[in-house]
Amino acid sequence: MILRTALFDLFGTLVPEFPRSEFYEMVGHAARVLGTDEAAFRAAWDATARDRQLGRYDGGMAENARVIAEMLGGPSPSDEQLAEALAPRADMYRRWFVPRPGALETVEGLRERGVPLGLISMCAPDTPALWRASPFAGLFDVEVFSSETGLRKPDPAIYRAALDPLGADPMSTLYCGDGAYGELTGAQALGMTAVEIRDPDVVTAEQLRPEGEDWQGPWVPDLRDLLAWF
Repeated sequence: MILRTALFDLFGTLVPEFPRSEFYEMVGHAARVLGTDEAAFRAAWDATARDRQLGRYDGGMAENARVIAEMLGGPSPSDEQLAEALAPRADMYRRWFVPRPGALETVEGLRERGVPLGLISMCAPDTPALWRASPFAGLFDVEVFSSETGLRKPDPAIYRAALDPLGADPMSTLYCGDGAYGELTGAQALGMTAVEIRDPDVVTAEQLRPEGEDWQGPWVPDLRDLLAWF
């Protein structure tokens, strides 16, 4: 198989996935600030993940938190309360939204080889701005964020949203991800060569990794290993 195009997942692939414990401590903080029951708030946070990822909250994360607080029977929170509730989330994103080892080297190496690059991310509405302010900005030919397109993995349409602008044939495209949201089997079903990034130093059970799949196909321990595939 001759590979000509590369598509990458974001969280858990180009940047680290969040530790599950830290992520839900952030959710618990928001519940406490907004005066709601923590278990109920966490359940509602998880239940609204799909709408969050599809960009259905016009006011972004603040609107999502406001809807949950009101849904749980509390008073509508002020803008100041929402800012305080979400402050740890912003801090967590700033600390973890950094290139994982080898990620920039891999992306730059593929660009030097003339390989068209696409990003496909399942994400909340605060992610695109972080990406565009990161060291990855400008290195990808196509960027597809679920919160901007209203598409989710493993819907074939979200892959097509990256493939079609690149003029890429799925049969000559590599897709690399950590296996969240059934992304690898979804890419494979479309004809792509799907590869999992499986860093032996990362304890997957401690990571957020939503809707993870038990991938039995090809995998690499380091993104830089992919350079030899092109």
